[in-house]
Amino acid sequence: IIDIALEFGYDSPDSFTKAFVRFHGLSPAALRKSGGAVRSFAPLRIKVTLEGGQNMDCKIMKKEAFTVLCRAKTFKYEDAAAQVPQFWAEHFGTGGGKVVCGMYGINLDESMGGNEFEYLIADNYDPAKEIPDGFTTRTIPAHTWAVFPCTGRMPQALQGLNQQIFSQWLPTNPDYKIAAGINVELYSDASRFEDGTQDQDYYCEVWVPVEKK
Repeated sequence: IIDIALEFGYDSPDSFTKAFVRFHGLSPAALRKSGGAVRSFAPLRIKVTLEGGQNMDCKIMKKEAFTVLCRAKTFKYEDAAAQVPQFWAEHFGTGGGKVVCGMYGINLDESMGGNEFEYLIADNYDPAKEIPDGFTTRTIPAHTWAVFPCTGRMPQALQGLNQQIFSQWLPTNPDYKIAAGINVELYSDASRFEDGTQDQDYYCEVWVPVEKK
């Protein structure tokens, strides 16, 4: 794993494993044991990307710890692309939007070594208000964040950006590596857009916790 990590631009086996799990849904050790298949890109596409074929906008910001009120559910990485959008539909379909409108979508995977993560549909928490049944709170620690803008129809635009971050930006960035198993999606108010989240101009952001290499 050390040799593979260095070959593909990671500064340590740990940072390679974290990105591997985020992108493929299981750790290198788990893949070796199960003999399962991994997601891959053709070599030409990777080569073009590394030579600057696609530019990714990003800003670095620091943010103090913050607490969210949320509805939480655990997913397997392999099923997340289909099941997370269903989770959102269920949330709003059962009236959950009256409690949490969905300012954030947050992935929590502290171990970064398994094939599951906790996903939160969340808003900023107001401690003066009671926590309704079926909801809970989570505190997101203070971090330095790499913030990536995303424009386009949901969830396709967001899923595509996440793939780019973990398969392209993190492996090739000379200054930063992933710092924790957290991924924050910040959403705009869909009512501001003519076609809501299906508007081609719909805007959201992806926040990834990073630290200096």
